[in-house]
Amino acid sequence: MTVSRLLLQLLVLLGVLLVHYGEAATYQTFENSHIDHPKTGANNPNAYCNLMMQRRRLNRGRCKPSNTFINAPSNSIIAVCRGAGTRYRRNLYDSRASFPVTHCRSTGRFPNCNYRGQTMNKRVRLACVHRKPVHFERLL
Repeated sequence: MTVSRLLLQLLVLLGVLLVHYGEAATYQTFENSHIDHPKTGANNPNAYCNLMMQRRRLNRGRCKPSNTFINAPSNSIIAVCRGAGTRYRRNLYDSRASFPVTHCRSTGRFPNCNYRGQTMNKRVRLACVHRKPVHFERLL
């Protein structure tokens, strides 16, 4: 493999990583993608996920495979980054408290993005920048 081809592949990989990590690079983007309080009314968790994924425009050009909405006040979620969470590593923090959440998983194919929703109470792992969440890492 030539050096130029290897360099090109490395640049493509770097671009993919920047797009992935740039999806929720700000608190405002995080809030749009992951906070819904008070919880939007829907007939069931599936209808909730379909409504929220569309309303928040989270399916741009593809069906997002999964997304989690935290159905708690934003100040309690921000608090995870300000002492109400335990540092996991680097800028990742685990909440000490559980939150009501709705986890949505894609069951459709673009442009017919359908979701199956599941409600639960779980702790969360968040990435924090400037003491605010910017990325939802996972449920705990």
